[in-house]
Amino acid sequence: MNQLNESQREAVVYNEGPSLVVAGAGSGKTRVLTYKIAYLLQLGLPPYSILALTFTNKAAGEIRQRLADAIGPEAESIWAHTFHSCCARILRRFGDRLGYTNHFTIYDTDDSKRVMKQCQRQLGIDDKFLNHRAILSEISNAKDALIGPQEYRATVGADFRKGKIAECYALYQKELLAADAMDFDDMIYNTVQLLRENDDVLELYQNQFRYVMVDEYQDTNHAQYVLTSMLADKFKNICVVGD
Repeated sequence: MNQLNESQREAVVYNEGPSLVVAGAGSGKTRVLTYKIAYLLQLGLPPYSILALTFTNKAAGEIRQRLADAIGPEAESIWAHTFHSCCARILRRFGDRLGYTNHFTIYDTDDSKRVMKQCQRQLGIDDKFLNHRAILSEISNAKDALIGPQEYRATVGADFRKGKIAECYALYQKELLAADAMDFDDMIYNTVQLLRENDDVLELYQNQFRYVMVDEYQDTNHAQYVLTSMLADKFKNICVVGD
């Protein structure tokens, strides 16, 4: 605590209900998050009951390293992950509920482009008329907004171009499922779907995560917001930091 200023200490020791920590770049926001975790452990909270989410592997690794330096091996039980790696961990356990195996493949950008081009050929959609990158971008935006293929199709109306994108979206997801694969955006989209459709799974993780923390909260999209809200809904102990 001696290494923190008054505002940082106030943020660290507050631990009943939601809190928002707003500060500029380089002001010690991540330090607050890691010290808060250490403080919660001092209060007796089990390490596995803390979920710390961030956006990059580098940031998640930094949090894990800081915790290891501060509290030792106990830090290994804390869920300090990127959003996507956290979701992958959940889906590896319960992906069968959505029709996948627990050994599903995660497709990268090149894989997604390959599958989309196959879908366009099956549907007779020329890439010069509707570029595969534009289609994948539209699908990515839909998944970020938690809009699935059927819902997307229902919103396009008479828009011919979006109607073709809707066809591609539906076939693309069908091909992914048949290949036992998810793309990067599916990580969060499918986890939210899993939790919405399976009360026992939602209850399991709500009971496990007594405290949820999010670094760089200003970068969250709708799907990430819904995910963290669902996980923190039971205990309401959520701390987000950002600028």
